[in-house]
Amino acid sequence: YHAVYRTNAVTRHGEHGNALLTRWQVTDHGHEDMSDHRFEQRGLLHVEVDVAGTPVHVVVVHLGLIAGSRLRQVAQLGRYLAREVPADAPLVVAGDFNDWGGKLLAPMAALGLADCSRRLQRRVPTFPSRLPLAQLDFIYVRGLLPVDLFVPQGPAWGRMSDHLPLIADLRF
Repeated sequence: YHAVYRTNAVTRHGEHGNALLTRWQVTDHGHEDMSDHRFEQRGLLHVEVDVAGTPVHVVVVHLGLIAGSRLRQVAQLGRYLAREVPADAPLVVAGDFNDWGGKLLAPMAALGLADCSRRLQRRVPTFPSRLPLAQLDFIYVRGLLPVDLFVPQGPAWGRMSDHLPLIADLRF
């Protein structure tokens, strides 16, 4: 496996950022600051991987806690994608969207991105990890077909993070 990590913020308690763990060969990666205000440092991690000879772009995000910030961050994401990702390239955008109630579904669809959970007609709660009630984490795709979507089960996952990982099986 290959890991790519970029820091978004450094605090007195440590740091946080975005990471991607992939079994595919990483061919390129970049990072962009998506902070909407000085109280929340946010960023996006863009990783290009080679999947059996096909370049696939993966963008990992962690959006803000304020609804208006999230909308502005999705607009910034759209500008980034238009600038950095070829329009015909397979694309995955995944992460913690902090999207209570699916309010970002329409703005993400306007960017040409489909929500895997909607495509599969499956609600997948990811938060809080010890008793998941809400889906705040999403995987959006373009040029890929979601086949399966799930979260791992078991008490160990609840100790690793306040969110459960969301895993998708995708096909060309």
